This record gives sequence, structure tokens and C-alpha cells, in this order.
Amino acid sequence: MDEDTKHTLLMDIKRIDSAIEKLDNICKKFDEERIDAAMTLLKIKSTLENIRQVLPHMRTILDDEDNKTS
Repeated sequence: MDEDTKHTLLMDIKRIDSAIEKLDNICKKFDEERIDAAMTLLKIKSTLENIRQVLPHMRTILDDEDNKTS
């Protein structure tokens, strides 16, 4: 795997990690009653959509790498 591919995958992993941290913060704010349930759900849905965009990108990169080695 070349350095550019590794860098791209690491950036995608950081995006997912950031999304998980955001979900943790949303849940914490909800638990502390600083935001209501409707707002919590909207924020969770938005964060999950970000993850849904990253995962196919990562899959494409890995598939391309597999095809190079085959």
C-alpha cells in the first residue's frame, strides 16, 4: 500500500473517530438535559450520515488496493 493510500485511510479513520466522539458529546448533553430529544435525534442522524459517507470511500480504496495486488 502506498503512502497516499495510507494517508487517505488514516484521514477517513480520523473522521469516523471524530463522529464517534461527537455522538458521545451529543448523548452527554442529552443526559445533562441541555438539549431535547428531537434535537438529539437530528444530531445523531447527521453524524451517522457522515459515517455512511466515509465507509464506502474506505471500501473503494481497499478494493482498489486488492485489485492492484491481484
